[in-house]
Amino acid sequence: MKATSHAFALAAYLLIPKFRNVSPAVQAVLSARIYHFAISIVVQNLIIANRDGKEMSDPLGNRRTMHTPLVAWIADYPEQLMIACVSAKNSPISLATSEQFGDVTAQPPRDRGYTLQKIREAVAACDPRNIASFHKVCLTKRLNGVVEPFWAIWGDACPSRFLTPEALHQWHKFYFDHCVRWVTNIIGGEELDHRLAALQPRVGTRHWANGVSTLKQCTGREHRELEKLLPAVAAGALPDDVLCALRAITEFIFLAQGLFHYDETLHSLNEALREFHHYKSSILRAGGRLGKNGPLDHFQIPKLELAQHVSRSIRLMGAPYQWSSDITERCHITHVKMPYRLSNRRDYHVQCCRFLDRQEKQRLFRLFTTLKRSTSPLFFKMVNEARLLSIHFPETNWIPGVL
Repeated sequence: MKATSHAFALAAYLLIPKFRNVSPAVQAVLSARIYHFAISIVVQNLIIANRDGKEMSDPLGNRRTMHTPLVAWIADYPEQLMIACVSAKNSPISLATSEQFGDVTAQPPRDRGYTLQKIREAVAACDPRNIASFHKVCLTKRLNGVVEPFWAIWGDACPSRFLTPEALHQWHKFYFDHCVRWVTNIIGGEELDHRLAALQPRVGTRHWANGVSTLKQCTGREHRELEKLLPAVAAGALPDDVLCALRAITEFIFLAQGLFHYDETLHSLNEALREFHHYKSSILRAGGRLGKNGPLDHFQIPKLELAQHVSRSIRLMGAPYQWSSDITERCHITHVKMPYRLSNRRDYHVQCCRFLDRQEKQRLFRLFTTLKRSTSPLFFKMVNEARLLSIHFPETNWIPGVL
């Protein structure tokens, strides 16, 4: 799904609180509590509709009783920790700690019952109003100090299920921050830059004329372009075992981005991740893992642990690429930054909402006039798009029949 499909709407502006004369730990606890409290206000009607049902119109105009469960929440790793009410250096969706982030086997999921029970134990042990002491108790139970998660009363919502894999940060940025750094540390930045610059420029493909060793950050598109080149470019300069590890993690990322998944593709995905773990020790022997104080002898990388649960999430939620934050990052520009820049900076929340409301009405009016001019109902457009999709993906032949 693309941002131009207009499938996302602005629900609320969340505040970023700052408290005076408090420690950083207390600041983090208060911010997390306010976040959950604010979200609970925003989604209150959805929680009620999920519990009692709400009459709504389906695409054909029929009135039906709908329920609104919490299916998926797109968030990066820090926000996932805050939503799951988990402290730092822990997994938001499993019971893994930082020492287990590099393990080849996945830890059991952190289900809602486990987290809520730990919160109740922390509340029984210390008064939540004494934030400093309560935070210390929470750290022993790997909690972040939130007492009332917004998802606790939202049906059977479980963070281990609705916190889906997020492609932009968990895969593409992980590749740039770690895999590219491993290659740079082993063969040297100058050699990697020289090999990238020597490639023949091609139309439609990013050409790295100045290399990548000195870059601090890239766009999501540039991350993807680099993933296509790095294993081939590094071949011959890396030890064979390191190259096998690099190829395996690259294959895992490409397989995980598939639009359709079957038992065979999930098996290949799991085997690619298993192969990476089999060869990853060679990266340490070659000196690929370097920290501020010298070589590292571990793979305590949170995003590497989250990769263990991609296959389980696919079976529960479908293809993970539909939950990428590429769209929400783009919406942050079109729904927040752009309207703010067009305001007069005074009482800008009202102005931004009014701007987005008028923009949506104009878009719907243009769509209506276009359809009337072409005398083609929107329903037929949907069926035609589904048929075009089935040409390239025969597995989707059922879609036109449903429409």
